[in-house]
Amino acid sequence: MITVNICGYDSMHKAPMDICRPKGFDDYLLLLIKSRGFLEDQGRISELSPGTVLLFAPHSYVHYFYRESHYNDDWIHFELHDGDETLLQQLSIPANSPLALPHMGTLTEYSRLVVAEKISSHPYRQETADSLMHALLYSIANQLHAHSSRNKDSRYFEPLNEIRTQLINSPFQACSAAELAKKTDISISHFLHLYKEFFGTTYKQDMIAARIRLACYYLRTSDMSVDSLALFCGYENGTHFMRQFKQATGMTPSQYRSLHSREDNRFIP
Repeated sequence: MITVNICGYDSMHKAPMDICRPKGFDDYLLLLIKSRGFLEDQGRISELSPGTVLLFAPHSYVHYFYRESHYNDDWIHFELHDGDETLLQQLSIPANSPLALPHMGTLTEYSRLVVAEKISSHPYRQETADSLMHALLYSIANQLHAHSSRNKDSRYFEPLNEIRTQLINSPFQACSAAELAKKTDISISHFLHLYKEFFGTTYKQDMIAARIRLACYYLRTSDMSVDSLALFCGYENGTHFMRQFKQATGMTPSQYRSLHSREDNRFIP
């Protein structure tokens, strides 16, 4: 049985953010990282790119931080009971070590459902959350062990991964796929094919998702007008922005702001 204690989905944290727990937590902490961050371990600093999974074991040293404008992640504190106590060992999911996985979208969808079940009131919410956590951990294991080493060995993986990191962190500065293909010295069709193969999503889908996430953050935390926000997030006009925003969230920017105007987005470790 997997028990979810506390959790959060698509949480935006204002900088500077610095989570340091020398003695760790009493339970497992799973992070699905969507922004560039940093991990400190035994005095060594390593960079955490978007698309990184990080699992902290109970009572292990925890220190990760972020210094730029905002930090975005999903986070789940959980415990393993009964027959699941050795599940992580069975799945060979390492603790306290960053895992760069290609299909973060699948994992974050599971985490969204876990959070929804955690805050629900139906009688089988604990059993449902248990099933979803199993699916999430199995999905991590599948990606970890099935992710082809040829991707990492490809001479195009690192430059495209850097392009994706920049896109997710600064979607308002995004170039067209054609411009990026030219900079990478490959054809546009090859660029689009490799991007989808490496990251499990298209360049356009990544760009839209990054812009919408950024817009959601500033709708919750600022009084910026919709037109100004559209330009800030990289759109040429407010009409295009509002159309994509409604397609992605099911509501207009103004409706979203009204719904989340009193939302508390602080991180709860």
